[in-house]
Amino acid sequence: MLQNKQIIMRTFNGYLDFVTESQPAVSPDVACQVAALLTQAEFNLQMSENSRKS
Repeated sequence: MLQNKQIIMRTFNGYLDFVTESQPAVSPDVACQVAALLTQAEFNLQMSENSRKS
């Protein structure tokens, strides 16, 4: 469980860095929301792909 949390946090932080670097005019709150949405979308896609393979 801890490993999953670390993976999610690294993914979120990666997206947050990407958003803040590519869109510097975006407020920190909006950048966090975008990073959270991208993180959720990525994990939804991974779960979908894993369930198709099963």
